Amino acid sequence: MNNHHNMKKKQILLCLAIILSLVLCGELAIRAYSYKIHALANFTGEYIPDFSNNFDKRRTVIEYFFLNILYILWLIINKNQRPDISFIKILKNSSFFLLIAFISYPTTTDINLYVHYGSMILNGINPFINPASTFTSKLSSFLDWKQTSTYGPISQIFFIFSAVFVAITPSLGIYVFKLICLSFHILNAYLIWRHLKNSPYKVNVTIAYLVNPFLLYEQVINGHIDVLISTVLIILTICLKNRDYLAAIITAWIGFLIKTLPIIWLPLIGVYLIKQKHWKTLFSAICISIVIILAAYLIALPTVDAWKSLLNPGVEGQTFGSLYALFKKIINLRPLNFSLGFQENLYSIFKFIMFSIFLVSYLIILVKPYWKKNYSETDLTINIGWITLILFMFAAPWYCSWYSSVLLGVVALNIHSKRFVITSILFSIPTSGVGITVLPALAAMLFWFARDIQAQKKLV
Repeated sequence: MNNHHNMKKKQILLCLAIILSLVLCGELAIRAYSYKIHALANFTGEYIPDFSNNFDKRRTVIEYFFLNILYILWLIINKNQRPDISFIKILKNSSFFLLIAFISYPTTTDINLYVHYGSMILNGINPFINPASTFTSKLSSFLDWKQTSTYGPISQIFFIFSAVFVAITPSLGIYVFKLICLSFHILNAYLIWRHLKNSPYKVNVTIAYLVNPFLLYEQVINGHIDVLISTVLIILTICLKNRDYLAAIITAWIGFLIKTLPIIWLPLIGVYLIKQKHWKTLFSAICISIVIILAAYLIALPTVDAWKSLLNPGVEGQTFGSLYALFKKIINLRPLNFSLGFQENLYSIFKFIMFSIFLVSYLIILVKPYWKKNYSETDLTINIGWITLILFMFAAPWYCSWYSSVLLGVVALNIHSKRFVITSILFSIPTSGVGITVLPALAAMLFWFARDIQAQKKLV
């Protein structure tokens, strides 16, 4: 009787999720059309009706919010899955939501910029030296950012492939890149499923990852390059757990040539290898690293400015969606009536404190292999996740909600580490379009520090 009742609940939740997904897909199509009309009007200077006023952005936010609520309820009810379900069966059962995510039109312009960079390279223009504004493509009118590329040479390979199809129609180029993102998302779920082959949570974790609305929204619908970083981090974690250290270092370098984030993982791996006295592996890693840097220099990054482009200089001095942005808003409140000079001094102090927290945390994690007796490869992978989370929380004045999507791969592979799992999930609470990306950071911080206080009380 209880099983029948649960089955009925699952069916109801599934039906609601399907309906809500279709509605959200339609809303995003309307939004994309409105944006396209508006962009064309600005680009051509001609009068074209702007339908954006008829679209209420809050509707999409509400739909996305309730879709996540349904997902959480479904996970709670569906927690006892058969452990012998094949990945093909999981994929088949998830296919509707994967298809909807693929069909839905992106809500951000990042994917347009990706394909635009690919078009630049096809026309013999280096996007690391020349800003996007120096080249005109069929996507030029749909770009919000006109700077040089912040995405590494390996990313450009996927951009170029997608840009080939822009000659037919710009939308085809965008959907080719979305297909690449969907393929990598499925690959990520498969890698998780395969690595957890002996875990009783294998099926539950794989399904939870594959149909996660946050991942589908940010990595498939919006096609953010972070899906490739998720792949890199998952493979890196698996390599370390299998003690294939050289492969892990090469994977980290590949990640850096996609997006700069993985560069912070290399010192952690290096110190661990020094502690374990893997001198041959270290020597090989250094030689390979030199070759990779030299190849990047010769092929795509011939100048200092080209290398600096990878650090996203376009957002230097700016804040968005972070604790930095929240602090700026607080000190700028009218009742406080702080002078501009005093605000700048306060913000400088705050910025120093925040970066110091990250730096001290990084140094502590870096030397952990030396003061923790039983420091394993699993500990190293979790600490790579921790330092990534801490970077986003304390050292990223410009923070976008999809950055944290890369953490969920580490969560899936280390489900036993409750503190990291809960903190990461809190930090990854979907907030796209809401403008309150800082709230998950506050929730994660409260949980993090609460656990520290609790641990100290137990020691006393």
